[in-house]
Amino acid sequence: MSKESKTWDLADEFPDTPARRAVVSVVRGFGAIARRMSPHYARFGLTPPQFQMLTVLNRLSGEQVTQRRLGRELYVSFPNVTVMLSRLEQANLIERKINVVDRRERFVSITRKGRSLLRKVWKEQPAQLECVMTGLDDSERRQLARLMNKMLASHTRPSNEEV
Repeated sequence: MSKESKTWDLADEFPDTPARRAVVSVVRGFGAIARRMSPHYARFGLTPPQFQMLTVLNRLSGEQVTQRRLGRELYVSFPNVTVMLSRLEQANLIERKINVVDRRERFVSITRKGRSLLRKVWKEQPAQLECVMTGLDDSERRQLARLMNKMLASHTRPSNEEV
């Protein structure tokens, strides 16, 4: 038995299917990445989801980004988006403005302080990402990204569906 198959042994009473192996690998991979990335972001006073939120807001600068859109972009529920945004707003990393057309809706944007913090994180980010992806060469990293994006594309929700 190879080291790889021993590491991912699913010896129990439940069916050992390719779908199960894939999901288990993704969940374990997510856990391993989170354990390595969380301390990295904590040095900047952020959690991994907060960093992702700032990254998305930075990428969408100039657009009117709603809280619901952020939830869809990040695969996060609306209540979780609200909590994250409140913390980022308290830290003056984002700002929310009421939509004058629909006062129930808020637009979210990254602040100058938020962009500055992102630049600081990104000075160290490439080395951290290399550390996290140790064990895969660049071709395998591209293949992993391609396969994950392919899976995610099959789960993309219509833009009018609630998160």
